[in-house]
Amino acid sequence: MSHEIEYWTRWLLHTRFRGPHGREALDFLLSIRDTVLDRAHLRPGDVALDVGSGDGLLAFGALHRIAPNGVVIVDDVSEDLLDACARVAVEAGVEDRLRLVQNSASDLHDIPDASVDAVLTRSVLIYVADKAAAAHEFRRVLRPGGRLSLFEPISRVGVDGPRFGIDPGPVSELAARVEQAFRALQPPETDPLLNFDERDLLRLFEEAGFSHLDLEYRVSVKRLQRDPAWFLTLLDSPSNPRIPSLRQAITQALSPGEAATYLAYYLHAVGTSPILTRQAVAYLSGSVEQV
Repeated sequence: MSHEIEYWTRWLLHTRFRGPHGREALDFLLSIRDTVLDRAHLRPGDVALDVGSGDGLLAFGALHRIAPNGVVIVDDVSEDLLDACARVAVEAGVEDRLRLVQNSASDLHDIPDASVDAVLTRSVLIYVADKAAAAHEFRRVLRPGGRLSLFEPISRVGVDGPRFGIDPGPVSELAARVEQAFRALQPPETDPLLNFDERDLLRLFEEAGFSHLDLEYRVSVKRLQRDPAWFLTLLDSPSNPRIPSLRQAITQALSPGEAATYLAYYLHAVGTSPILTRQAVAYLSGSVEQV
């Protein structure tokens, strides 16, 4: 493992991924990182742009692959996250190969036309309202022969069907009101997290002018045994900061007495039968035609 990646991993384990399951969560993200970077076909000396870099997952992995003289442009809307990446780069001794810019994915105004060899991004378009503008910006900044590689969760796949795959039975009317509250808090038709799927990704980047595109779509459906403690933790722990918590929806939709009935039913159901989970992700890679 290179020095910069080793330092980055150690930093994450001591900050974001503390706790007994930290290593497991980090390993999952590292597998995403490796797939995104593999599909970008990075080469020594490349200039790579990590859009929505966050904590540097892709950026520090890319630095290793484009060494010894390749450069990564780290782009994020958050100044705090850019500062964190800068501190890691200094500690790892790679600050001369990292450039920081504060742009949104749909307006990369600090990046000149045809100036980078690869655009990388992970779980960014789920926060972008104008995904078409982002796709065109990614195309604009790439040189002829440049490559795109991105990862996005397809959250729409988990919207349909009963919550946790559990038949609401006697609380069907209460459950319907909770789900209606969820839709009001996060409308599937307009919320950036839910208003697209893998086909939309393919269409957006085709329309943006990429000459070659390759989509890998992965769906996972599992039945898992959970316990009531897991359910209680989930009440206030949405899987994404843009998603309302279950407690928010319950509070909005139900009276205190109705909420108690709803919760009692699901606490018992979760403790006595497996839950159903659906997850889908998309990897999209592409390239710009050589002149």
